[in-house]
Amino acid sequence: MADLEKKTDEKLNMETTESDQQTQEEDIIDVPSEDAFDITKRFKHTQTQAQQPKKKELVGVTDKKVETKRLIIFLVLCFGVAWVMEIFGIIPMYQSGNPDTAKAAVDMLAQVMITPALAALVARIATKEGLLKSGFQFNLAEHKFLFLFGWFGMTALTFLGAALYFLIFRNNFDPNMTNFAATYAQNAATQIDTVDIVAAYKTDLLIKVFTAAILDIINSFGEEWGFRAYLLPKLFRKIGAIPSMIVSGLISGLWYAPLVAMGYYYGNSNAGFPVVNILAMCLFGMVTGIIYSFLCLRTGSIFPSVFAHSAVNIMMSQAILFTFDGGNYFVGPSPTGILSGLPFIAAAVICLVYMAKHPIKVSTEEH
Repeated sequence: MADLEKKTDEKLNMETTESDQQTQEEDIIDVPSEDAFDITKRFKHTQTQAQQPKKKELVGVTDKKVETKRLIIFLVLCFGVAWVMEIFGIIPMYQSGNPDTAKAAVDMLAQVMITPALAALVARIATKEGLLKSGFQFNLAEHKFLFLFGWFGMTALTFLGAALYFLIFRNNFDPNMTNFAATYAQNAATQIDTVDIVAAYKTDLLIKVFTAAILDIINSFGEEWGFRAYLLPKLFRKIGAIPSMIVSGLISGLWYAPLVAMGYYYGNSNAGFPVVNILAMCLFGMVTGIIYSFLCLRTGSIFPSVFAHSAVNIMMSQAILFTFDGGNYFVGPSPTGILSGLPFIAAAVICLVYMAKHPIKVSTEEH
């Protein structure tokens, strides 16, 4: 009898212990099964849920007056410094008639090209914005295609535009580069066979296909860090993605107005000079700016647009060397022409359509 009571008591104690353990486990592990091994979530589940602190917002994003102030500072410095240098320095030197002085003026253009970046830097410092979200992340692993397009895409579009031009103006295609070879041989210190000149240039052109994205990277960074990494996001938050892509491109094209007015890029012998020339540059800036903006907005990085801009700067004048008459900057084979620019226009339209179908949300979180 005593043995039976002892066994009964032991059985009851075991059941009570198992019940207590089960209750404790239910109290502790009241989380989804897939999180059962997440010790952090298990610990948090046992704590009193505290109110999460509000994340810091990007400085000035919700303050329209501050953002407007920043835009004004940037635009005044960007246009003011560049235009003063060009109007009172570069243009008089370029038109002096002295070859050495004119060459020095062209060399000074490299200094002008960094003014958008300097304007953005001053605006960031003056308004205590800092370098938060300034586009320096090199997130190649996340956006391989867009980085590759930035590197090779604009070169491909330039070649495609030139091919389109020469398909229509076949009589103007000079595979032997007669004018270029003759001019180069005339200016060379030693006598060089024209065949060797053409062969050397074509080899150089092949190398540029792979390296154009970095050959003018300093000047391209100067423009892109100003117009795309600074101006574009602020316009984006004010007027939306597509309008900001168009407007920032137009502004970057208008920024060239003094240089275009002196005959740079489009010459000065056309009807309607210089107004037509400035409008053409604004159009070209808008088209290429849409592509640069797309690359920048979709990746959150300035590097793809810098690569693309550098490639355009290097490759845009190459096809002209294969013409008998030097081509026409309003037509082709340079991408500034309406005919050779058609592939760029098509690419810009694709960028706008994609952006409209796959919009980007405005981020105000600091990270």
